[in-house]
Amino acid sequence: MEQSMIEGTSFLFSKETCFEYDGPKLESIECFLNVLTRDKNKVFRAETGEEQTTILFKLNEKNHDNLNEEQFSIQFSDDLTQMSVISADELGIIYAILHISEAYLGVDKFWFWNDCEPSPKANVKIRAVPYLSEVAKVRFRGWFINDEVLISTWKYQQSNTYVWEMAFEALIRCKGNMVIPGTDIQNPLYKDIARKMGLWITHHHAEPLGAHMFSRVYPDKNPSYSENGDLFKELWKDAIIQQQNDKVIWNIGFRGQGDRPFWADDPTFDTDEKRGALISKIMSDQYELIAQYQKDPICCVNLYGEITELYKKGLLELPPGVIKIWADSGYGKMVSRRQGNHNPRIPSIPEQNDLGPHGIYYHVTFYDLQASNHLTMLPNTTAFVNSELGEVFDSQMCEFLIVNCGNIRPHIYFLDFVSRMWNKGRVDSGAFLDEFATRYYPAYSDEMSRNINDYFDAIIQYGLADDERAGEQFYHFTIRNLAHQWIISHGKQSGKNLWWATGEIDIKEQFEWFKQKVESKLSEWDTLTKNVNQLVKEADCIVQKRINDQFLIQVLIHKNGCFALYYFSRAFEMFQEKEYREAYLLLHQAIEEIKETMNIMQEPMNEKWVGFYDNDCLTNVMLTLYTLETVQRNIRMYGDGPSFYNWEKEYLTNPEEKKVMLLTNKTKQLMDEVLGSKLLERS
Repeated sequence: MEQSMIEGTSFLFSKETCFEYDGPKLESIECFLNVLTRDKNKVFRAETGEEQTTILFKLNEKNHDNLNEEQFSIQFSDDLTQMSVISADELGIIYAILHISEAYLGVDKFWFWNDCEPSPKANVKIRAVPYLSEVAKVRFRGWFINDEVLISTWKYQQSNTYVWEMAFEALIRCKGNMVIPGTDIQNPLYKDIARKMGLWITHHHAEPLGAHMFSRVYPDKNPSYSENGDLFKELWKDAIIQQQNDKVIWNIGFRGQGDRPFWADDPTFDTDEKRGALISKIMSDQYELIAQYQKDPICCVNLYGEITELYKKGLLELPPGVIKIWADSGYGKMVSRRQGNHNPRIPSIPEQNDLGPHGIYYHVTFYDLQASNHLTMLPNTTAFVNSELGEVFDSQMCEFLIVNCGNIRPHIYFLDFVSRMWNKGRVDSGAFLDEFATRYYPAYSDEMSRNINDYFDAIIQYGLADDERAGEQFYHFTIRNLAHQWIISHGKQSGKNLWWATGEIDIKEQFEWFKQKVESKLSEWDTLTKNVNQLVKEADCIVQKRINDQFLIQVLIHKNGCFALYYFSRAFEMFQEKEYREAYLLLHQAIEEIKETMNIMQEPMNEKWVGFYDNDCLTNVMLTLYTLETVQRNIRMYGDGPSFYNWEKEYLTNPEEKKVMLLTNKTKQLMDEVLGSKLLERS
């Protein structure tokens, strides 16, 4: 009786269910109907002989149902043979399609990026209860696929285009609606894919209007607006014409080439007043130019870096209605970013009398050649992000939220979390962590909740501010910068490009400062590594492979970087004391730590991800290895040269052989990898 009642109030979704569409022909809707067909065929492997049902998607542009922008409703026919999905716009239909995919077929938002294929089923019985989707908290919300050096070269089944399609699909599954589809020369390659998938397009703050970078088009000309303003305007005009029929949020403004202040290339603008006046005029000209080609354009301006300071001083005039986009520090705090050693930390929240619309540019990954995270997730916690974005929403900055998502896969945890916030506002951070662990690590959810919390507890606090916590670049850039100073100054001159962390102290104090920072966290990273390894074991199932390839790799990047910097700092101490063999062995230990990182990057347990990290050119773990090996060879010159046999003879040769001096050596000198390992065994 109970089963009969369920069947009598349920819509049957099965292999036999067909999809129909009533509305104008749109590439994006056709694309996602194909996605739903793909997902249906994954879940329903065989026909069941059940009665055919229909899901009708109706795009009602006249909006007789009074739906909000991007909203959709689901209704059922009396005889339960048809599910009707209604929306007044393109994205509403797309979100409805993906709602059906996720809610009824069980397809995860990050199914491609986190190796989560849906479970097969014979059919799904959907309770015939009308449904109305919620309206997102933020109007324009999306990802900036930036510093995308990994996904720009990695190919899945020989296709890089497919990788980008999967990026945009994941974004839309998170109910994002806009994207900056890559950086600089990458952008035009993927903009068309994003457009065809229904997304709004917006632009990098260093590439106003989505135009080509001036110095790429005119490499022999000075990128000065004073000298070549007409050429800049031609580039902007070309970009506007190319995008005039697309859904675009036009980014206006002016920065220099290479994402830096324009006055770095044009020193005649030597006061804030001159700089503000030029940027204001350029934005006005850009706005008028856009309006010639697109009616009622939506425009935004990034108050980023030095632009924040100019705006706060009242030196910028913006066209009316432009969305003002405030940026975080790169570490999730709503203050201006540190640039070099300059760190004013100006609040990136508008004053109460500063009328909107307002939005933000937020980082879950960053690249600053100092302490940021590129290969690992944001070093600050979900509670921290919840507080920062919650304050943003309290300040009515809900018009626009673009998230720097980097290469997506290392940052799924926070991309998921921030998407919850752009849809609903503040989130229960603890509940999110538990749900995330249950979803992706079902057999190990309690252990993984603890491990993720332990991960955040192990992060190094390098500064006094609450967001000044170290991503993996803290280890790698520090090692390379200090190694450079060690070699070229013979260990006598301070590394000025590390003063942002240590202050103006000498090189010995710098080494000691970094050693103390990492030493305090060695045991935590070591314990966490052991705990996660116990879960991975032989990786007999996809969940264990996911733990290895998604979480253990991030733990090891931190653990190995932390230990490598510690051993490296100790090696410098031994070198200063002329204990060259001890310094050499400490460097060997640092090298072995970095090699462990490279091994897990190059040899994932899921073969799908082979090659994903091949173009790691930003953190560049391999370059750190090269640097350490260079220093190690240099030290061997002091202690083992010029014969390069002294240490082998003294520490590795049998006692009776040491006294025989007929030959200097009887075999080739050992190379560093073998020599270091053998010396460590005997030490």
